[in-house]
Amino acid sequence: MISFEEIRKEFPLSDKCVFLNVANHSPPSRPVRRALESYLDDWDRDNRQGDERVRLANQSFSHLIGAKPEEVGCQPNTSAGLSAIAEALNLKSGMNVVVNDLENPANVYPWSMQRGKGIEVRVVKGVGGEVRLEDLEAVVDDSTKVVAISQVQWLTGARTDLRAVSEIAHEHGAFLVVDGIQAAGALKVDVRRDDVDFYACGSYKWLLGPSGAGFLYLKKELLEKVEPALPGYRGIQKHDLERPVLKRSAERFELGEPSYLSFVGTKAGIDLILKLGPESVEQRVLELSGRLLEGLLELGVEVVSPLGQGQQSGIVSFRTKKVQELFQGLTRRGFTVSLRAAGIRVSPGFYNTGEEVENLLDALKELSG
Repeated sequence: MISFEEIRKEFPLSDKCVFLNVANHSPPSRPVRRALESYLDDWDRDNRQGDERVRLANQSFSHLIGAKPEEVGCQPNTSAGLSAIAEALNLKSGMNVVVNDLENPANVYPWSMQRGKGIEVRVVKGVGGEVRLEDLEAVVDDSTKVVAISQVQWLTGARTDLRAVSEIAHEHGAFLVVDGIQAAGALKVDVRRDDVDFYACGSYKWLLGPSGAGFLYLKKELLEKVEPALPGYRGIQKHDLERPVLKRSAERFELGEPSYLSFVGTKAGIDLILKLGPESVEQRVLELSGRLLEGLLELGVEVVSPLGQGQQSGIVSFRTKKVQELFQGLTRRGFTVSLRAAGIRVSPGFYNTGEEVENLLDALKELSG
């Protein structure tokens, strides 16, 4: 079995800086680059393989999240998948949708735009960087049609108990719609176990791919009950100008020509994760982020990320009184992290090392002293 030390060699950027910013964008890897170059070579000879490459990428993603291949279709990105579902559910006046104020805009705007149809959008306020189940449960009622939430919050790294949220939603006849871009590829995802209805994810973060690819999961039981508001030719099984027939899979939400190259690269990234094992990848990521959390607490730094059991993810955020200066100091020392509204966000990948985390903590101690 390949080790994480060996796989680190496949990420050349690791020799140039300490890259701890996967939640922003994955660094390029040699397996992804080789896949892209191979596709371009094939393109020179025969440009008719793109659709099959997309199908195989969908299949790899389905394996990653515990879904059936027919439950996954391609999308350009997370936002497109979420917007497609928001429109497909055909919400009516008198219904409500539940979101929260910790969400990335990608999982807010598709729902807030429903207000024009007379839909009430209920916003749960996060507490301590997390969305508490009791606060969520308090606003969900029998008029709720959708509970939209991220599996991992983009700013604080709070990890959502999707099974618990799905039980709250389904008890009232609502759908659970999940933004999975900060979870899939870093954590072990199982949409069937957690009874998720819809799950959207983009390519360029923890899936290790380039921009331009995304995936949409639809629970099998819903496949023929939910139709796209904006159908495209790729989603049609039987082409008929009068009465076209949609595909009986999540591919019914596919539109037109996708970015084939993006899906080729993303499949290579996902396959790398599958080769390592999603459980092993999660363990590695949590070990690194866990050590970082411990070190930050030892330094007395204000940790923004929740510390409760089961809430840890690959994202750790913290702040100080001079957060801008601290960020600039880390950048000068060769650390690649993000400066966000919640503070400095650090997101180690499985190819990072414990030594790099310790070096970051040492740098923080010196810069804060």
